[in-house]
Amino acid sequence: MTESWDSTGNAVFSKCEVLLRDWLTEEGADRVDIDYQAIHLTGRVRVWLTQGGGRKSVHLPSEVDFELDEIRDTQVDPLWGAWLWSHFWMEAAEGVLHQECDWMREPVIDDDEPVMDGDAALELDYFPRDPEWIPDWMATKIAAYHEEEARERQEAGTEAAQAEGNGDDEPSSGRVGRSDIE
Repeated sequence: MTESWDSTGNAVFSKCEVLLRDWLTEEGADRVDIDYQAIHLTGRVRVWLTQGGGRKSVHLPSEVDFELDEIRDTQVDPLWGAWLWSHFWMEAAEGVLHQECDWMREPVIDDDEPVMDGDAALELDYFPRDPEWIPDWMATKIAAYHEEEARERQEAGTEAAQAEGNGDDEPSSGRVGRSDIE
Protein backbone atom coordinates (compact mmCIF):
# COMPACT_ATOMS: atom_id res chain seq x y z
CA MET A 1 0.00 0.00 0.00
CA THR A 2 1.60 3.22 -1.18
CA GLU A 3 0.18 6.65 -0.47
CA SER A 4 1.19 10.23 -0.21
CA TRP A 5 1.61 11.30 3.37
CA ASP A 6 0.16 14.56 4.64
CA SER A 7 2.71 15.91 7.11
CA THR A 8 0.99 19.20 7.76
CA GLY A 9 1.85 20.22 11.29
CA ASN A 10 4.72 17.72 11.65
CA ALA A 11 7.63 19.78 13.02
CA VAL A 12 10.30 17.28 11.95
CA PHE A 13 8.96 17.13 8.39
CA SER A 14 8.79 20.93 8.26
CA LYS A 15 12.37 21.24 9.50
CA CYS A 16 13.55 18.71 6.88
CA GLU A 17 11.77 20.74 4.23
CA VAL A 18 13.55 23.96 5.25
CA LEU A 19 16.95 22.24 5.54
CA LEU A 20 16.59 20.53 2.14
CA ARG A 21 15.42 23.75 0.47
CA ASP A 22 18.44 25.63 1.86
CA TRP A 23 20.80 22.82 0.84
CA LEU A 24 19.44 22.68 -2.73
CA THR A 25 19.96 26.45 -2.99
CA GLU A 26 23.55 26.18 -1.67
CA GLU A 27 24.32 23.35 -4.10
CA GLY A 28 22.66 25.11 -7.03
CA ALA A 29 20.81 21.84 -7.67
CA ASP A 30 17.46 21.32 -9.36
CA ARG A 31 16.07 18.39 -7.38
CA VAL A 32 16.76 15.92 -4.60
CA ASP A 33 15.32 12.39 -4.33
CA ILE A 34 15.64 10.34 -1.16
CA ASP A 35 14.89 6.61 -1.00
CA TYR A 36 14.41 5.63 2.66
CA GLN A 37 13.83 2.03 3.70
CA ALA A 38 13.63 1.03 7.35
CA ILE A 39 12.60 -1.70 9.73
CA HIS A 40 12.99 -1.81 13.50
CA LEU A 41 16.02 0.38 14.24
CA THR A 42 17.89 -0.24 11.01
CA GLY A 43 17.54 1.39 7.65
CA ARG A 44 19.04 2.46 4.36
CA VAL A 45 18.90 5.92 2.88
CA ARG A 46 20.00 6.69 -0.66
CA VAL A 47 20.11 10.24 -1.98
CA TRP A 48 20.31 11.52 -5.55
CA LEU A 49 20.93 15.10 -6.51
CA THR A 50 19.88 16.38 -9.93
CA GLN A 51 21.96 19.27 -11.15
CA GLY A 52 22.23 20.66 -14.68
CA GLY A 53 20.49 17.64 -16.15
CA GLY A 54 22.82 15.11 -14.48
CA ARG A 55 21.93 12.90 -11.54
CA LYS A 56 24.45 11.70 -8.97
CA SER A 57 24.41 9.80 -5.70
CA VAL A 58 25.37 12.02 -2.76
CA HIS A 59 25.39 12.12 1.03
CA LEU A 60 23.15 14.53 2.86
CA PRO A 61 24.74 17.16 5.08
CA SER A 62 24.85 15.94 8.70
CA GLU A 63 22.20 18.38 9.92
CA VAL A 64 19.70 17.17 7.31
CA ASP A 65 20.65 13.52 7.84
CA PHE A 66 20.14 13.71 11.62
CA GLU A 67 16.75 15.34 11.19
CA LEU A 68 15.65 12.87 8.53
CA ASP A 69 16.55 10.00 10.89
CA GLU A 70 13.78 11.24 13.21
CA ILE A 71 11.01 11.53 10.64
CA ARG A 72 9.75 7.93 10.60
CA ASP A 73 9.09 7.88 14.35
CA THR A 74 6.96 11.01 14.03
CA GLN A 75 4.75 9.52 11.31
CA VAL A 76 3.60 6.30 12.99
CA ASP A 77 -0.04 5.48 12.28
CA PRO A 78 -2.02 3.64 15.01
CA LEU A 79 -3.46 1.15 12.47
CA TRP A 80 -0.63 0.83 9.96
CA GLY A 81 2.39 1.20 12.26
CA ALA A 82 5.48 2.86 10.79
CA TRP A 83 6.10 3.01 7.07
CA LEU A 84 8.78 0.64 5.76
CA TRP A 85 9.61 2.47 2.54
CA SER A 86 9.40 6.13 1.65
CA HIS A 87 10.38 8.33 -1.25
CA PHE A 88 10.99 12.01 -0.51
CA TRP A 89 11.60 14.55 -3.25
CA MET A 90 11.89 18.27 -3.70
CA GLU A 91 12.13 20.40 -6.80
CA ALA A 92 14.29 23.45 -6.02
CA ALA A 93 12.01 25.77 -8.03
CA GLU A 94 9.02 24.69 -5.93
CA GLY A 95 10.76 24.35 -2.54
CA VAL A 96 8.14 21.91 -1.24
CA LEU A 97 9.07 18.53 0.23
CA HIS A 98 6.88 15.68 -1.07
CA GLN A 99 6.64 12.18 0.32
CA GLU A 100 5.07 8.87 -0.61
CA CYS A 101 5.14 5.92 1.77
CA ASP A 102 4.51 2.20 1.76
CA TRP A 103 3.61 0.28 4.91
CA MET A 104 3.50 -3.17 3.27
CA ARG A 105 6.62 -3.38 1.08
CA GLU A 106 9.52 -5.41 2.43
CA PRO A 107 12.44 -3.03 2.87
CA VAL A 108 15.79 -3.80 1.27
CA ILE A 109 18.46 -2.77 3.77
CA ASP A 110 21.43 -4.73 2.37
CA ASP A 111 21.53 -5.54 -1.31
CA ASP A 112 22.63 -9.10 -0.59
CA GLU A 113 20.79 -9.86 2.66
CA PRO A 114 17.04 -10.08 3.27
CA VAL A 115 15.51 -8.46 6.34
CA MET A 116 16.20 -10.65 9.37
CA ASP A 117 13.33 -12.45 11.13
CA GLY A 118 14.12 -10.72 14.43
CA ASP A 119 13.96 -7.28 12.83
CA ALA A 120 10.41 -8.00 11.65
CA ALA A 121 9.38 -9.12 15.15
CA LEU A 122 10.97 -6.09 16.80
CA GLU A 123 9.37 -3.76 14.23
CA LEU A 124 5.97 -4.94 15.41
CA ASP A 125 7.00 -4.53 19.06
CA TYR A 126 8.18 -0.95 18.47
CA PHE A 127 5.44 0.05 16.02
CA PRO A 128 2.32 -2.09 16.56
CA ARG A 129 -0.13 -2.45 13.68
CA ASP A 130 -3.63 -3.67 13.24
CA PRO A 131 -3.43 -7.37 12.19
CA GLU A 132 -4.90 -6.64 8.75
CA TRP A 133 -1.93 -4.30 8.09
CA ILE A 134 0.75 -6.91 8.83
CA PRO A 135 2.09 -7.94 5.41
CA ASP A 136 2.50 -11.66 4.67
CA TRP A 137 6.31 -11.43 4.44
CA MET A 138 6.40 -9.82 7.92
CA ALA A 139 4.05 -12.40 9.46
CA THR A 140 6.19 -15.22 8.01
CA LYS A 141 9.42 -13.74 9.43
CA ILE A 142 7.82 -13.10 12.83
CA ALA A 143 6.56 -16.70 12.99
CA ALA A 144 10.04 -18.00 12.05
CA TYR A 145 11.63 -15.79 14.71
CA HIS A 146 9.29 -17.07 17.43
CA GLU A 147 9.82 -20.70 16.33
CA GLU A 148 13.60 -20.22 16.54
CA GLU A 149 13.24 -18.55 19.95
CA ALA A 150 11.13 -21.50 21.23
CA ARG A 151 13.63 -24.02 19.81
CA GLU A 152 16.54 -22.23 21.53
CA ARG A 153 14.66 -22.16 24.86
CA GLN A 154 13.88 -25.85 24.52
CA GLU A 155 17.53 -26.67 23.75
CA ALA A 156 18.71 -24.61 26.73
CA GLY A 157 16.20 -26.38 28.96
CA THR A 158 17.31 -29.78 27.68
CA GLU A 159 20.98 -28.95 28.27
CA ALA A 160 20.24 -27.73 31.80
CA ALA A 161 18.24 -30.87 32.57
CA GLN A 162 21.05 -33.08 31.24
CA ALA A 163 23.64 -31.26 33.35
CA GLU A 164 21.41 -31.57 36.40
CA GLY A 165 20.81 -35.27 35.69
CA ASN A 166 24.56 -35.91 35.43
CA GLY A 167 25.13 -34.50 38.89
CA ASP A 168 27.86 -32.19 37.62
CA ASP A 169 27.51 -29.78 40.51
CA GLU A 170 26.69 -32.18 43.34
CA PRO A 171 29.56 -32.54 45.85
CA SER A 172 28.57 -36.13 46.69
CA SER A 173 28.64 -37.25 43.05
CA GLY A 174 32.32 -38.00 43.09
CA ARG A 175 32.85 -35.56 40.26
CA VAL A 176 35.08 -32.65 40.96
CA GLY A 177 33.95 -29.23 39.85
CA ARG A 178 36.21 -26.24 39.51
CA SER A 179 35.24 -24.83 42.91
CA ASP A 180 36.03 -28.17 44.61
CA ILE A 181 39.63 -28.14 43.33
CA GLU A 182 40.58 -24.74 44.66
